[in-house]
Amino acid sequence: MRVWTDQDCCTGAGLCVDRCPDLFTVLEDGIGYVLDGDAVVTDADHASVVVPSRLERDAVDAAERCPGECIYLDADHPSDLVHDDSDVQDAVVIVDSV
Repeated sequence: MRVWTDQDCCTGAGLCVDRCPDLFTVLEDGIGYVLDGDAVVTDADHASVVVPSRLERDAVDAAERCPGECIYLDADHPSDLVHDDSDVQDAVVIVDSV
C-alpha cells in the first residue's frame, strides 16, 4: 500500500496524526504531511510513500476519518508485493497467479 496527501484539501485537524503518528505529521503551517521515516514528504514532491504493513490498518483509519478527505491510499499491484513469510511456521503459502 502507498499513501500520499493533497495539502490543498487538508483542514489541519490532525486526526491523521492521532490515528497514525508514525506515518503522518502536522507542521507549523497547520497542514498534514506524510512521513517517510524521518523525512517529510510534501505535495510538491508528487511522491507517494510505501506504508509499512504494520501501519496499514492505522493508515486506512486515518484516511477514513480525515475531514478534508485529503489522504489517498493506493493498493500495490499484486505482482509488486513481496511475501515475507519469515515469521510463519508450519504453514503452506499458496500464491494465486491471477
